Amino acid sequence: MKLLLSLAAVATLSGCRFWYKPVPVANAIGEEKTVLGGDSVHVFREARFEVYGPNPEAVYDGYEQLNRASRTFERHFEAPAARLAVVLDKDTLRPYDVGTLRGFRDRGFTLVRYMRPRSYRDPTRYGAMGYGGVLWPIAPTAARAMLARFAAGELQLDGGPASDSAALDRLPVWFRAAIIHLIGEGGFPTNDLDYVRDKRGSLMPLRDVLTLVRPQSADSLLDPSRRTETDETTRLVAAEASTFARYLVEREGPGVLGRIAREYLRGRSLTEIIATFQATPHTFADLEQRWRMWVLTRED
Repeated sequence: MKLLLSLAAVATLSGCRFWYKPVPVANAIGEEKTVLGGDSVHVFREARFEVYGPNPEAVYDGYEQLNRASRTFERHFEAPAARLAVVLDKDTLRPYDVGTLRGFRDRGFTLVRYMRPRSYRDPTRYGAMGYGGVLWPIAPTAARAMLARFAAGELQLDGGPASDSAALDRLPVWFRAAIIHLIGEGGFPTNDLDYVRDKRGSLMPLRDVLTLVRPQSADSLLDPSRRTETDETTRLVAAEASTFARYLVEREGPGVLGRIAREYLRGRSLTEIIATFQATPHTFADLEQRWRMWVLTRED
């Protein structure tokens, strides 16, 4: 206080016409509250996404992940990420009324309601998902929603869950898994890399992984936050897919995943897609050899 009074006196004596006035922070992330579906919740809103949650910590956690996931998606796909409105529900997914749903749709947002898996445990230390994802690991679900909206847009399908599901089924399970992991775990993908290295004696042939067919309705088990409850085959497919995608990104550039997605959605076969690569082999045998060598020698 004495310092401020002294500065004010100096300014007055010197004839200075300007005086510093602190500007309060009007909306700290997660502090704002609103009513959603009849409940009072905390909220953060911006043009790219909105996050609703039971407390400021949950909202800030969601903000960190969506900010990271949106940027990562746009880098890989060279296209704007879908505008998501994510609601972090503690216990139940009670239906919203028509007016609430229309409000999100009219403002151009895709609603994603998320309930944290009961099997998920908060990390005991920061790292991996420790920065944005300690409490609510929403990024993998957001990544899948962004991919669905991108695919539906490319196919010019009407909006809605049915069209998103139909669009995702046009993309193979390895690609869906890769996007969920690469975008869902941001800059910390070593879980998959370490897992593939540990299992290198029992890996599935790369061709089998890339041609495996599974409906998108089972994609929830591809979520990296649910590793402890998934079966061995699903975890292996997801880990091989995500490391193969990372290999392609390093060799072909960050836009390769978006190009692959567009080719799949145009009805191109995997053999045709591989033939378009510039810096990687065009046969499955050579491609698998190079990828396996990359897995063993890649430094993180």
